[in-house]
Amino acid sequence: MSRQSTARALWALTVLALVATVALAATRGRDWWDARTTEQAQSEALAAGRQHAINFATIDYRKVDEDTARVKAGATGEFLASYTSQLDDLKKVIVENKSVSSVERAEAALVSGDRDSATVIVGLIAPTSNTVVPKGETKTYRTKLGLRHVGEQWKVERLEFVG
Repeated sequence: MSRQSTARALWALTVLALVATVALAATRGRDWWDARTTEQAQSEALAAGRQHAINFATIDYRKVDEDTARVKAGATGEFLASYTSQLDDLKKVIVENKSVSSVERAEAALVSGDRDSATVIVGLIAPTSNTVVPKGETKTYRTKLGLRHVGEQWKVERLEFVG
């Protein structure tokens, strides 16, 4: 093998090693970026789910329109349709019973999630009063929220009470 052939082979191996290194770095970089953006989305979904559950449990008959508008603003899909269809009856019951509920404590955990959807479990402790219990009582709620990333916001598309 001549010196020229050896030099060409060495250059070819160097170029091949450089291309392989760049391809590996690009793949690893993309994987890191995907993991980072998914982690960020999960963190945002968890915070949003916690706040949406608080919004749902916080109600005051004196400002029922404001409270229900806040819930509706954070809703989408199935939950928005269901909540909207029952809203007039709900408002009537809240006002007639002079219901007041606030959240004293909220704990949330992410069940699963990606960049577009997430499931969050939220436990709430909510002092509540109404005409039946005027001195109030503390209620505990456990909710499971299905969230969807809509535009720049996480919104509730499913809400259910669990065990």
